[in-house]
Amino acid sequence: MIKWAASQYLYLLFSIPLVILGISVAYVMKKRSFKALADAHLIPRLADTFNAKLWWLKSALLVIGLLFLILGLARPKWGEKLQIYKGRGIDIVLCLDASKSMNSQDIKPSRLGWAKMQASSLLDNLSTNQVAITAFAGECYVMCPMTSDVEAAKLFMDIIEPDNIPKPGTNIQRAVEVSGSLFNPKQGTSKALILVTDGDNLEGDPMAAVKQAAELGIRLYIIGIGTLQGSTIPETDSRGNLISYKKDNEDKIVVSRLAERLLLVMAKATDGRYYRAEGLNANNLISELESMKKKELEGGEYVDYVERYQYFLAISFLFIFLGLFISDRRGKWFPSLGISRSKLFILIPIFCIFYSSSANAGVGSSMRAGNKALNKGNIEQALEKYQEALVHEPDNEKIHYNVGLALYKLQKYPEAISEFQLGLLTKDKYFQAKTFYNIGNCHFKQGKLDDAINSYVSSLLLNPNDMKTKQNLEFCLKQKEQQQSQSDSTKQDQKQDQQQKQQQKNQDQQKQHGQQPKPQPQKGQMNKDEADRILQALQNKEKENMKKQKGQPKKPETVDKDW
Repeated sequence: MIKWAASQYLYLLFSIPLVILGISVAYVMKKRSFKALADAHLIPRLADTFNAKLWWLKSALLVIGLLFLILGLARPKWGEKLQIYKGRGIDIVLCLDASKSMNSQDIKPSRLGWAKMQASSLLDNLSTNQVAITAFAGECYVMCPMTSDVEAAKLFMDIIEPDNIPKPGTNIQRAVEVSGSLFNPKQGTSKALILVTDGDNLEGDPMAAVKQAAELGIRLYIIGIGTLQGSTIPETDSRGNLISYKKDNEDKIVVSRLAERLLLVMAKATDGRYYRAEGLNANNLISELESMKKKELEGGEYVDYVERYQYFLAISFLFIFLGLFISDRRGKWFPSLGISRSKLFILIPIFCIFYSSSANAGVGSSMRAGNKALNKGNIEQALEKYQEALVHEPDNEKIHYNVGLALYKLQKYPEAISEFQLGLLTKDKYFQAKTFYNIGNCHFKQGKLDDAINSYVSSLLLNPNDMKTKQNLEFCLKQKEQQQSQSDSTKQDQKQDQQQKQQQKNQDQQKQHGQQPKPQPQKGQMNKDEADRILQALQNKEKENMKKQKGQPKKPETVDKDW
């Protein structure tokens, strides 16, 4: 059985038919150019050295070479081999969300199905490290303890299903706590927790566990799976047939959404990274793990599959070499090597430049397009481009900052504040100061002077020389003083009016009963009649509460949300 260590490269096989189509189009265009050049009976004399069969052979060699190159990049492995490993690596715990919400199908084939496939592919690239696997719903369970036998650990992936988890629900706090307990507490570094979840937390306090993990030197690398729009949760029978969709206690269909904000903050709190499933590049995650400080790993035996990519690359280079240097002219199998070599040396750097630039083209081009649209006043278009960039780098603080700017210009101030707050996760103090400044502007637009003042003060603590922030703070303080003075004056007038009305009312009542007006109590005092009246009302209220408590039995605690 063939294993693919980098299966994502297999998608490049879809380019092979396009290459063949391009070669065919090129051949047809070459034939047409000959016909346009001269009459049909003169073409054989003018192009007597061109050999169509050699031309097709040359093209076929290049296509076959490309095919084997793609297969080699995917790193095929087969044939079991006992490995005894001693070296350096890190400890990794892979924690999968196995709650019912992971059955949602906004990610195909389902959230859990996608997570298990990606986890299996990821484990193939972690064979030089020690790994453990946990799964959680309402409680977290250890599926595989820490081991260097990655292939053995992958066997536990198949049994991770919502029906196999005894306690339903979603408790991310327990997931982090139980997974974190598998690390050696005496080891300060080299610990990574890969958490794959939709973030739909229903109980517990995840940030409490994250704080503890950060103190133990555990980095969280979180993959958020699901969509922001959300999806229903299917309920099936034992055969897998759809019965209905999950409903809450109010008989409303539950829609499970990706809780990206929580997951992003969790990852940043431990100096980790957050990735969104739809824009995940596994190579980026692997590179992050490889950059961590490694430790000496104890020797151990494990079964691994033998790498066979060398054979595919050797075949690929052979066919590409022949395809580049073979001639399509009669009597000349190989053209001048000097010319071909120069062409080859030109093609190689072009290919390298194209490949390296395409890696970050998605984020960079979207950001540039968004900034250009924002400067031109096309706010909606800018916001759309920034959202595209977030798909690839959802934990990029600068992208969230730009999204906040666009929302601010659209006068969506609460949403803008939410995005700006994610921009505060950066370690750049100058950038934090700018973010606080914009949060203050949002609060001011909403008429929240106290919140605006606090934000401006926070900005000045980070960047005391910002004149705009100083001016805005001074303006808000003056506004608050004016509002305070007006409010105090209004309250004093209302209080005096109420006192005068009450005194007049008491005097009128005493005159009707032929009584002398009683002296009014001094400020802060209460007369006896008023005190007795208040005491009696409190006693009556207490009796009513006692009757209600005796008549109603205590209800047992139940789990309302089990997804």
